Amino acid sequence: MSENAPLILVVDDEDQLLTLTSYALTSAGFRIVTAQTGHDALEAVKEHAIDLIVLDVLLPDANGIDLCRQIRRHSGAPVVFLTVRSDQADVIAGLEAGGDDYLAKPFSVEELLLRINAILRRSTPADSLLSLGGLSLNLDSHEATASGHQLDLTPLEFRFLRYLLTNRERIISTSELVTEVWGVVDLGAHDPIVKTVVYRIRQKLGEPVPPTVEIRNVRGVGYQIRTAKP
Repeated sequence: MSENAPLILVVDDEDQLLTLTSYALTSAGFRIVTAQTGHDALEAVKEHAIDLIVLDVLLPDANGIDLCRQIRRHSGAPVVFLTVRSDQADVIAGLEAGGDDYLAKPFSVEELLLRINAILRRSTPADSLLSLGGLSLNLDSHEATASGHQLDLTPLEFRFLRYLLTNRERIISTSELVTEVWGVVDLGAHDPIVKTVVYRIRQKLGEPVPPTVEIRNVRGVGYQIRTAKP
């Protein structure tokens, strides 16, 4: 196994699932760190340079969504939630906490690997700078600014803005956004989740000064980023 292989933290209190998941990821060429409690997960994040986190929502000492908020204080690594609940309210709560994707239990290791590879591929920065109006995304440092003010974006929000800016000349459908940003096939249930991400980004673009760019929603078509109209 390469020493440069992505390091993945797997957090789950179920011994059998933790063993199975760890074996599958190791066999796929990833380096693995495991934890079975929220406390141990936080310690792992502080100790290691984690590239991605697979996080169970239900832990013996913590709620995975609350734990994700704590992790965000120490790491910007993408988070994939594992949950027995696939209710949209839970999914949206996870994304708002800084999560990037979710997978409902029971799941196949093939699907998990697909999600992980897609997220890591989209999280890999390129050697360039994207800008529009007063908005700038530095793809090397993974930093974003609006009118000179730092934007506190989650990895998911950064990828979302990156894709909009890269395709600024087009109106992008929800299905395309889900496929390209999340790396999953849109089965028609993602529209509320995309709306939530757009809402969060709009809020951040407008703080602390009026936005210089806007995310335009063309009803029934999709989304486009453009300079804000006076």
